[in-house]
Amino acid sequence: MSETSVRTRRWSWWLIASLCLNLFLVGVVVMGLIVARNRAALSGVGGGLRPEVVLQMLPPSGAVKMCKALATRMQTFRRLGRDVADARRAMFQKFRGEPFDEAAFRASLSRITAAEAAVAAEREAIVAEVVLQLTQDERNHFAREATARFLSPVRPKRTPREPGQLVKMCRELGVTAEQ
Repeated sequence: MSETSVRTRRWSWWLIASLCLNLFLVGVVVMGLIVARNRAALSGVGGGLRPEVVLQMLPPSGAVKMCKALATRMQTFRRLGRDVADARRAMFQKFRGEPFDEAAFRASLSRITAAEAAVAAEREAIVAEVVLQLTQDERNHFAREATARFLSPVRPKRTPREPGQLVKMCRELGVTAEQ
């Protein structure tokens, strides 16, 4: 056997191995980008899906259950939202105050954290309440929708945020908020 054919075999083996490795790495990188993009698309403010998106992903019967749970807690969410806004306003007042009072500023930051934690706890309570009311078919439907949204190579359509959009969606389902 000639020296040239041995070199050719060595180079061809390394070339094939290199191409396979490169294709594998490209696949890993592309899949990582898709997952990261969709993870960012799935997460809303507070680390979860926006309620409007969840309503769209639930079957109509499950969406009605969610709207009813939200309607019973509308006043609570309004109060908690005002608490967060008031805490942020107070923090900015402490921030701009002369002379600067570090202790008061830190206390106002803690108040913001507590107010946001109260909102998160209320969201968690609603999620638990709605999930307990959903049937197995409704949970399976939502899981399929979420999986399809997460693994889709096509970027999910962004629904623009509009004031009152959630209330409007619930009214279309026949559920109105308790005033």
